[in-house]
Amino acid sequence: MKPETLKPEKYRIPYSRTYLEFILPPGMRGTVVESKKVPPIADVEGAIADALAHPVGSPPLPELARPGDRVCIVFTDVTRASPDHLLVPAILQELEAAGVQDEDVTLLCGIGMHRPSTHEEKIAKLGAEVVARYRVIDNEPQNPDALADLGVTPGGVPVL
Repeated sequence: MKPETLKPEKYRIPYSRTYLEFILPPGMRGTVVESKKVPPIADVEGAIADALAHPVGSPPLPELARPGDRVCIVFTDVTRASPDHLLVPAILQELEAAGVQDEDVTLLCGIGMHRPSTHEEKIAKLGAEVVARYRVIDNEPQNPDALADLGVTPGGVPVL
């Protein structure tokens, strides 16, 4: 019996605001997995406000945050399609209402092992007003001096 010859298949995946196209090397096979189709949220800002007012398993931010608290909000880099430009300002409003001062807030772009984000990318993710008003930084996973040892998870994974 002859081995089956597979025709190379072209793949196209969303990446940032465009797409990446590629063909897998010979001998490799891929599977396309698509998310379940769900209807879009009609009122996104209303849904965010409702989620902040009624969080699952936690009191709302105004009951947790106090003046003088230092807060770090982690947001995604440009490789992730997350509506941070809607989420982060809503969270910042809640913190401001609770009396948390701007200088006590750090916005941390979780770049993981990606390259550092540019100033323009931070503006695209958060909006110019947020970037101008708050401290916005990238995490530095390759720099041991920038990491803090927070212990180990119950599963034995270090938290840095």
